Amino acid sequence: MSGEVGDDGVLVRAEGLLTAALDQELLMMSVEQGRYYNLNAVGARIWELLETPTSADALVAALTAEYEVDPDTARAHVERFLGELRRRGLLAS
Repeated sequence: MSGEVGDDGVLVRAEGLLTAALDQELLMMSVEQGRYYNLNAVGARIWELLETPTSADALVAALTAEYEVDPDTARAHVERFLGELRRRGLLAS
C-alpha cells in the first residue's frame, strides 16, 4: 500500500502497542512484533490525534492550526508518516 491516504479514509491505530512519553518524543513498543519505535514531537502529536479514529484531512487541519506549516507541506508529511505507520503495521486501516 502506498503512503497516500484517501481524503475520506478513517485511520485507526493498531492494537497492542505500549507507549511512554519522553520529553517531547514518544517511545512505542509493538509487543506483537517485539520492536521499539521512537516518534519525534510532530509524530507523537499525530499519534496522539490518532487516539480517536480520524482522517488525513483532520490530521492536516490540526497540524496547520498548531504549527507554522502550510497545508500542502503538512499533507505531504502526514501522508509520508502514515505510509510508514502502515508499512510497520502500526495502523489498523
